[in-house]
Amino acid sequence: MTEKEWKAESRKQYFHYFRFLFLAFGLVLVAFVASLIYRGMKGEEERGNDSAPKERVYDYADVLSDEEEEDLRDLIARKEEEAHCDLVIVTTYEPVGERPYDREASLQVMADDFYDDNLFGYDKVHGDGALLMDNWYEGQMATWLSTCGSVYEKFGDRDIDEVLDAVYAYINVSPYQAYKAFVITCADKMSKPSGLWFFPVLILLGPMVAMLLFVAVKLKAPIGEDTVPIAAYVVGGRPRMRAQSDQLVNRIVTHRAIPRPESHSGGGGGGGGHVSSGGV
Repeated sequence: MTEKEWKAESRKQYFHYFRFLFLAFGLVLVAFVASLIYRGMKGEEERGNDSAPKERVYDYADVLSDEEEEDLRDLIARKEEEAHCDLVIVTTYEPVGERPYDREASLQVMADDFYDDNLFGYDKVHGDGALLMDNWYEGQMATWLSTCGSVYEKFGDRDIDEVLDAVYAYINVSPYQAYKAFVITCADKMSKPSGLWFFPVLILLGPMVAMLLFVAVKLKAPIGEDTVPIAAYVVGGRPRMRAQSDQLVNRIVTHRAIPRPESHSGGGGGGGGHVSSGGV
């Protein structure tokens, strides 16, 4: 067998052996391209809900100036077009309970009902959006983030924590800056594509690249004197591969608790959903 024939036969055998990897990689690539096209189409999505009020800043606790409210409205209008979700701010001054659990439960109901009753949602009534409710009653201050639609689906516990942490960083200094941080953080998270597609691509792309490099090096390597018949390296039409196995020796799991400000509560999103009293 000549060197040219040997290379042709080797190439044929290797591509035959890795055909399922090529197929899987092709499917992931097609799905990735389709997701890019979908996101591009969604980037041109227009608001589909005309039933909700135009107002986005409800400062019942009167912690914002008129200029700050107007600035927040302008910011929200711009960010809603980018993120394709409603972003609503509500401040209250209501007794919601002495205990943190009572405050959290009360604000959850108040925030969900406010979103439902006002028919918010970017794509449809009770659709995509987030509402931040901040209570300023003395001794019972608390904050709740209510999410719906695509925001609920995309936000896990970590995302909610990051949004609320952005609020907490300014809330005791400047409510305006705190609510501005809420709008920007929510919009940025909704505007960024999900990174979940990266993992299957990485899992398939890594072995694919390694395999191609291996084949390329082997095919370009000079052939020495034949000492063993070529058929000795191929069994049943496939290259002979050395059997390998991995054995689990030990497993270590580390837990880390993130403390939260005592004066504020939490939020509701994809990490722990619930149904509002209105059924949404």
